[in-house]
This record gives sequence, structure tokens and C-alpha cells, in this order.
Amino acid sequence: MSVNTLRRPWQAGQSAIGTFVFSRDPDTTELIGQAGLDFAIIDMEHAPLGITEVSAHLRAAKAAGISALVRLPGPDPALMGKLLDAGAHGLLLPHFGKDEAASEAFGSVLRYAPEGERPSCTGVRAAGFGIGSYADYVAQANQDLVAIGLVEDVEVVPRLGSILARSRIDAVMPGPGDLSTSMGLYGQPTHPRVREAVRQIIDTARHAQLRVGMYLNSPQEVADWAALNLDFYVYLLDMKLLAQSYQRAASDIRAGLRKSG
Repeated sequence: MSVNTLRRPWQAGQSAIGTFVFSRDPDTTELIGQAGLDFAIIDMEHAPLGITEVSAHLRAAKAAGISALVRLPGPDPALMGKLLDAGAHGLLLPHFGKDEAASEAFGSVLRYAPEGERPSCTGVRAAGFGIGSYADYVAQANQDLVAIGLVEDVEVVPRLGSILARSRIDAVMPGPGDLSTSMGLYGQPTHPRVREAVRQIIDTARHAQLRVGMYLNSPQEVADWAALNLDFYVYLLDMKLLAQSYQRAASDIRAGLRKSG
């Protein structure tokens, strides 16, 4: 198992940068690594991806020298175990805190006993297919894998501190998009009420001594959060970024044609 490249910047006191991946094509994850990002998050919640496609992305990430995490479709321990065995370096649980029991158990699924409840198999890809020391793999996995809770529901915010006190996750990431939806402020992730909830989530996570990440809709948004010294940023998703790039290109080309005409 290679070192988790999400954690590597943390060891240097820096912020890690990643993005969500919706594409079925593993070349997308490979080029994310080539472009200089630290990690990719393969999305099983919103993207039409199954475990076969995710496994291909995990291999591509390893080839590119970056870590790939997976955003889960829900709190399914059996799926979590399969994804970790396939080589995921971490998992993101959406709507963390809404199902308190599942959220509290989430971190334990990523660790082997006695620290957690992850099923053991020496022959899986993550453990080198049985070649090498399984004991060494277990020790590294327990230390290296990352459990991230996505806090996306306004009703969870006042309860978050007590939930985190009973869970064993490594990081928290507010979800401004879903938070705005839960407030009836559809498509308004920068609304003052949403921003206040995000601030509360960050403060609560910091009080619990957890890492904190933030989703960015544009690179310029990082200036809004830089003073807080957040641990990681997730910039858009591959398909949205591609669509925006083509839209800008089409607009620029048409503008150039009008000027030349």
C-alpha cells in the first residue's frame, strides 16, 4: 500500500487539493494526478459508477502516484469493505450525522481489530494479493486510511459535537450545496445562513481536533477560507469542469469571430 497522498501535505503543514470524479474513464483520474492534484474522490453517490469502474479508477490513481478516495452512496459496511480491499485510501460518508448509529460506526469500518471492525483477507489488491507482510499492511492501513464525514443537513449541525465525540473519523467536510437545500435555499451555497452553518461545522470539527476540508466552486473561493488554515480543498468535479471549459472556449471563439468579422 502506497502512502496516502491526502495525508502527505498535512505532514508538511500544507493543504491538500483534490477533485471529484464522475467519469467512467480511468484516464480522468490518471490525468488528475498528472495535473498535480494530490488526490481524487471517485463518486458513487451521484455518478453512475459501480465497483468495477471504481476499481479501474483506483488502479489509475496508483499509476499516477496519487490517492483515490470514494464517496459512498450510503452507510453500507459491506460495500465499504470491498472498496477498501480494492485499494481505496479513504471513504467519504454523505449526510454524516443524519443516521447517528451509522455515522458513529463509520470510522471503525476502516480499521482492523482491535481498533475497528474491518473484515480481514490477505489476498486482496490493497494488501498486495497476499505477497508481502499482511501484518505490515494492517499497521499501515490503520494509520493511513481516512474516514471523512460530509455534513450536509442543517438539523445535524447542533448535534455534530456529540456525534463526533462518539465516532472515530479523521476529518469533516461541510457540504454547502446540500446544506442550502436542507434550508430551502436551493442553489444558494453562499447564502449567509449557509455560510454560518459551515462556520459552525468547522468550529465543531476543530474543537474535536479533526481535519477539515472545503468544497470550492472556483479557485478564487479559496481566499474566503485561507485564513482558517483548512486541511484540504475539493475543487468541483471532472464533468462540470469539462463542461465549463468547453462553454468558455465556445464563447471565446465566437467572440473572436465577431471581432474578426
